[in-house]
Amino acid sequence: MPLLPVLTVAAIYAVVVFLLALGFLVVFVETIRVRRMIAGIVAAAVLSIGLAWTGETGLAFLALGVAAALAANHAFEWFTMR
Repeated sequence: MPLLPVLTVAAIYAVVVFLLALGFLVVFVETIRVRRMIAGIVAAAVLSIGLAWTGETGLAFLALGVAAALAANHAFEWFTMR
Protein backbone atom coordinates (compact mmCIF):
# COMPACT_ATOMS: atom_id res chain seq x y z
CA MET A 1 0.00 0.00 0.00
CA PRO A 2 1.53 3.34 -1.04
CA LEU A 3 2.30 5.96 1.58
CA LEU A 4 0.73 8.75 -0.52
CA PRO A 5 -2.02 7.02 -2.52
CA VAL A 6 -3.73 10.17 -3.83
CA LEU A 7 -1.57 11.67 -6.56
CA THR A 8 -3.08 15.16 -6.33
CA VAL A 9 -2.13 15.38 -2.67
CA ALA A 10 1.32 14.03 -3.50
CA ALA A 11 1.73 16.70 -6.18
CA ILE A 12 0.81 19.42 -3.68
CA TYR A 13 3.32 17.98 -1.20
CA ALA A 14 5.92 17.95 -3.99
CA VAL A 15 5.33 21.66 -4.59
CA VAL A 16 5.76 22.31 -0.87
CA VAL A 17 8.98 20.27 -0.80
CA PHE A 18 10.20 22.16 -3.89
CA LEU A 19 9.55 25.55 -2.30
CA LEU A 20 11.07 24.57 1.04
CA ALA A 21 14.19 23.10 -0.56
CA LEU A 22 14.58 26.08 -2.89
CA GLY A 23 14.17 28.51 0.00
CA PHE A 24 16.74 26.62 2.05
CA LEU A 25 19.20 26.56 -0.86
CA VAL A 26 18.77 30.24 -1.70
CA VAL A 27 19.05 31.47 1.88
CA PHE A 28 21.68 29.19 3.39
CA VAL A 29 23.76 27.88 0.49
CA GLU A 30 25.66 30.41 -1.57
CA THR A 31 26.84 28.29 -4.47
CA ILE A 32 26.66 24.66 -5.46
CA ARG A 33 29.30 23.33 -7.80
CA VAL A 34 27.93 22.13 -11.11
CA ARG A 35 29.22 18.60 -10.56
CA ARG A 36 27.49 18.33 -7.18
CA MET A 37 24.29 19.78 -8.60
CA ILE A 38 24.26 17.30 -11.47
CA ALA A 39 25.04 14.45 -9.07
CA GLY A 40 22.16 15.55 -6.81
CA ILE A 41 19.73 15.78 -9.71
CA VAL A 42 20.78 12.38 -11.05
CA ALA A 43 20.52 10.83 -7.58
CA ALA A 44 17.06 12.30 -7.04
CA ALA A 45 15.96 11.16 -10.50
CA VAL A 46 17.23 7.62 -9.88
CA LEU A 47 15.52 7.59 -6.49
CA SER A 48 12.33 8.83 -8.10
CA ILE A 49 12.47 6.15 -10.80
CA GLY A 50 13.10 3.48 -8.19
CA LEU A 51 10.20 4.66 -6.05
CA ALA A 52 7.88 4.85 -9.04
CA TRP A 53 8.93 1.37 -10.13
CA THR A 54 8.04 -0.04 -6.72
CA GLY A 55 4.64 1.65 -6.77
CA GLU A 56 5.39 4.66 -4.56
CA THR A 57 4.56 7.34 -7.12
CA GLY A 58 3.65 9.86 -4.43
CA LEU A 59 7.10 9.66 -2.88
CA ALA A 60 8.60 9.78 -6.36
CA PHE A 61 6.96 13.20 -6.80
CA LEU A 62 8.69 14.38 -3.62
CA ALA A 63 12.08 13.26 -4.92
CA LEU A 64 11.40 15.08 -8.19
CA GLY A 65 10.58 18.19 -6.17
CA VAL A 66 14.05 18.11 -4.62
CA ALA A 67 15.66 17.66 -8.05
CA ALA A 68 13.66 20.57 -9.43
CA ALA A 69 14.74 22.75 -6.49
CA LEU A 70 18.39 22.01 -7.24
CA ALA A 71 17.91 22.96 -10.88
CA ALA A 72 15.95 26.11 -9.99
CA ASN A 73 18.62 27.16 -7.50
CA HIS A 74 21.26 26.87 -10.21
CA ALA A 75 19.13 28.92 -12.62
CA PHE A 76 18.52 31.54 -9.91
CA GLU A 77 22.26 31.81 -9.25
CA TRP A 78 22.99 32.09 -12.95
CA PHE A 79 20.46 34.89 -13.45
CA THR A 80 21.53 36.90 -10.38
CA MET A 81 25.29 36.60 -10.83
CA ARG A 82 25.39 38.09 -14.32
